[in-house]
Amino acid sequence: MAFPARIETDRLILRRWREDDHAALAAIWADSGVWAALRPSTPYDPAAATPDTLGEQLRHWAAHGFGVFALEERNAGREVIGWAGPWHPSIVPALEHEVEIGWTLRQPYWGRGLATEAAVASAEATFEHLGLDAVISLIRPENARSIAVAQRLGMHVREAVTHAELGTELLVHTVPRTAWERRGTRG
Repeated sequence: MAFPARIETDRLILRRWREDDHAALAAIWADSGVWAALRPSTPYDPAAATPDTLGEQLRHWAAHGFGVFALEERNAGREVIGWAGPWHPSIVPALEHEVEIGWTLRQPYWGRGLATEAAVASAEATFEHLGLDAVISLIRPENARSIAVAQRLGMHVREAVTHAELGTELLVHTVPRTAWERRGTRG
């Protein structure tokens, strides 16, 4: 069964990235809160991050048949508000064989449960379509918001690793399929 290119939740549309999403991705990287959460040890330069990120997402989908989704709010136009979904985390080469569920939202969308909603939908599709025994999420220890999302997914910390490019510490949160299935549809 093919991995879905689009998922709809109560409040979100998760869809595959497109070549014409450059401006949407640039708006996400231009958000200082996003930059602080993902690249705190590097100079603020969203213009440099955008092309790399979009190309990486498009290549991942093409190579693996799944990847991170662009997020849009349902019934609120076509504006991309963030991203969420599964990918092979190339930022930590020792974990590239695993599948990470990641999520990022622009600051105006924080605190509304949208990251959890997107992460739950992404994890559900990943377990259903990829047949994995577990998924992970890589989160900086200072990122309390993302740690809270990981906990809502039933994840626990497995180990600490280092981001290959940035040299920053990341905590590897994980949830095995058995724990995911026991949690049901809570989110």
